[in-house]
Amino acid sequence: MNQTQNANWEQYSLAGQKRAIELGNRGPMRFKKTGLLEQDILDAYFRTGFYVFTGVISREEVAELKQEFDQVLDNAPISDDDPTDALGRPVKFNGYYSLSKNESPGTNITSRNAVGLVSHPLMMMDSALRVYGHPQILRMVASVNGHDFVPFHEAVFHKASGVGQPTPWHQDGRTHWTDEGKSLEQPDGSGKTHGFNLSVSWSQGTPENCLWVVPGSHRKWLLANDGKFPPITERLPNAVPMALGPGDCGMVNRSSLHGSYPNQSPGTRITMVIGFHKRDSAVGAKTTNVHAFKRPGEIKEITYTQDYVLHRARMIPIAIDARRQYYPDEVPYDYQGSYLGDGVWNEQVRSEITEPGSEYWQRDITL
Repeated sequence: MNQTQNANWEQYSLAGQKRAIELGNRGPMRFKKTGLLEQDILDAYFRTGFYVFTGVISREEVAELKQEFDQVLDNAPISDDDPTDALGRPVKFNGYYSLSKNESPGTNITSRNAVGLVSHPLMMMDSALRVYGHPQILRMVASVNGHDFVPFHEAVFHKASGVGQPTPWHQDGRTHWTDEGKSLEQPDGSGKTHGFNLSVSWSQGTPENCLWVVPGSHRKWLLANDGKFPPITERLPNAVPMALGPGDCGMVNRSSLHGSYPNQSPGTRITMVIGFHKRDSAVGAKTTNVHAFKRPGEIKEITYTQDYVLHRARMIPIAIDARRQYYPDEVPYDYQGSYLGDGVWNEQVRSEITEPGSEYWQRDITL
């Protein structure tokens, strides 16, 4: 950026941070005696379309996530689908990395910082699987989606310092809209929904590298009636940064308009995105699935059957059991949803969920 661009960005960034503070949708998870989130938190989420939960993951658990993800990055292929990493070692999870195509003059991109996305980390990182079974997170999910919630998809976003590519403005929800583009989700969160993305952070987010969200945008589908999303080069005047610190979790309604600007800062953003749906929003839904693949880029038309959803829901009790074994003094979450298979974690189950051709992610649920 030149000096004028820097000044304009600084002004835009500060204004966005001020708007974000005024929204009243940031703070620790607080629960009622029923075990569900306090109503003011739910009201703020349904109103704005996102919420930042602070201090959810402990420093020790964040350190474990960092350590395991460092190993995943160090084993990244030197180019798409290359079978070896920079040290000549076999890539253990070949085909699951999405690499940056940024080839700007003078930019030295290593295979490590070229990684923009790692898909399906629950089969790569035991620490990620344990976070998926975190009791506070799952109590929050039940508060929003009901006790019979089901999975969505998981990935780790890695927005490297200085070279992190932008994410275009977009809305993820594609299924539950009226023909006119009105959301079927009601203001109180009832009705058919697109679920939410939950970003679990183990880095320090800043306006330069974090996700930006347009509050209230989850009520209207911008692509209805031949509409379009704005380009990421447009600094939307109502957007706010969703900056997360290590251990924070940012919940974003999948119908919300969101995106991120190019990361030209010295800070790297690393967030694991997990997500969940209401069972009755998934079963029977006819839609386009873009997630049940090794990495983004493919699509398939699908109608989700009860059997499909029951098989995918098994990952929730598996994660709960993996966490229970690792944290025996912690009270585990009691999942009340239905699923097929044993909800236990052991080496046989590890083999089952990673078996080529029948990996757990083959039943990811895009709505």
